[in-house]
Amino acid sequence: MGACLCPSDDPESPSQPPCRPLCFHPYIKGSQVMMDESCCIASRVATFHDGIVFSNRPVELYEKVTVKILTEDSKWHGGLRVGFTWEDPSLLEPFELPPFACPNLVKQGKCWACVLPDEYGAEGMIVSFWVDSQGYVFCSVNQESEYLLLLEGVSVTRPLWAVMDIYGRTKAVQLLDPSSLTTNTEGPGLLRLNLDEQSESAHRENVGDDCAICFGYKANTMMLPCTHANFCSDCSLKILNTSGRCPLCRQEVKKILHVSLLAERESPELWPGKAKNICPFR
Repeated sequence: MGACLCPSDDPESPSQPPCRPLCFHPYIKGSQVMMDESCCIASRVATFHDGIVFSNRPVELYEKVTVKILTEDSKWHGGLRVGFTWEDPSLLEPFELPPFACPNLVKQGKCWACVLPDEYGAEGMIVSFWVDSQGYVFCSVNQESEYLLLLEGVSVTRPLWAVMDIYGRTKAVQLLDPSSLTTNTEGPGLLRLNLDEQSESAHRENVGDDCAICFGYKANTMMLPCTHANFCSDCSLKILNTSGRCPLCRQEVKKILHVSLLAERESPELWPGKAKNICPFR
């Protein structure tokens, strides 16, 4: 296992300092990608695809990959894709890269990636994403303490490099040092989740029951802001990416949170921020 991949037993404790600053890989990139000298700003020159970029080194578990969306191109649809790969990009050839991270890289079986929600892809947004020791990928915007479940099932048994696809209306992004940014606890639209209050909700009683849609998996996610928790993570993600409305109350779904471990009170891995606005990361 690579020296940069250092999972911590306590997600609230700082992990070991990264071996070197995080930037984009300078050579392995999509055919339409241009970079500045620092390899921290990547721009897509033309069309809407061939904008895949990688991190220059493996990222640690819980290490935030933070990018600012610098420029949009409104003539295209769709936006930034983010994720992780266990294939060292240094072993690839640029001409081997497919035009899209989703579905091309994902279908190759060595990458986990998805598109960010539309509201996260606006020009000027600062987006952070990370993977935890259970293989869950989360993201947040503008250093807010609220975070969103993006993916699950990522293998963390080997080093992982960050993957980004500067796709569609996303035209240019900049990698930032998250430690230099101020945490925003008063951002507009921030859903302040007090876990003690949430645990008293009647909706939480549904966690652990069978998913109300597929009946094949346990309900383990909560939809926000309605707080219905009757669905498994697979079905919740499908709802978010299709109708975008809770099947029970038809309210628009803004976020999905993974709540099964919170309900069972067995592990702090996913919900270590009790009474701290769920912000366990440095």
